Amino acid sequence: MKAEIRKIIAMILLVVFCATAAITGIAVSAASHTNAASTATPDKADNAKPALKDGVWQAVYEDGKQELFFLNSEESSFSLIDPEYGIGVPSRYEYDSSTGIYKMQIAYDGNEERWRVIDNSDSAATVSNAQGDLITLYYLSNDTSDSFKYFTLYELCEMAKADYKANGGNDNVVFSGKMIADGSLFAKITGENDGKTVAAYIIDMSTATGTDGDNNRVDLSGYSVKQ
Repeated sequence: MKAEIRKIIAMILLVVFCATAAITGIAVSAASHTNAASTATPDKADNAKPALKDGVWQAVYEDGKQELFFLNSEESSFSLIDPEYGIGVPSRYEYDSSTGIYKMQIAYDGNEERWRVIDNSDSAATVSNAQGDLITLYYLSNDTSDSFKYFTLYELCEMAKADYKANGGNDNVVFSGKMIADGSLFAKITGENDGKTVAAYIIDMSTATGTDGDNNRVDLSGYSVKQ
């Protein structure tokens, strides 16, 4: 009889031990999930990257679009300038250093653009916008929007057309230009007639000098109408 009682007591103790272990395991598991959730919370400081340097950047979008990006942290201002005509409006931004996010209020339409710094080596950087698209930035100069001097793509096309005609070319050529997407501030200016390329220039946008399709040195600055 006593042996049977001892067996019953042992079984009860075993059941209590197992239940206690199960409860403890659940508590530990819940705590570990809580910790994982807290460390995985987005926009923490350890996800941030250094702020972008003040000055002029070349912004290259995934779809091939390009802009000149002027940043001034002292005034919390920026401008996104179309390189074709040099059109852009100074706007304001806020930078959250804990998340690496620029909240940029576009002045002319009231929309907000958000760029998050993904990578930043000072000479080049990568940001993502609210749609998840990546934008590559190349650092060009520490100038401001007022001190940075360059020829727009439209101006360079007009100057290339003048040079082409001065060297015996005809009027039936359409010139187009695009910045080279490498942070060099060079542009490729192409003249086409009936879909065929008849003229090509690689031109420094700051000096209007460069080379033609035969790698001859050219200087388009003499055709500039800038005052």
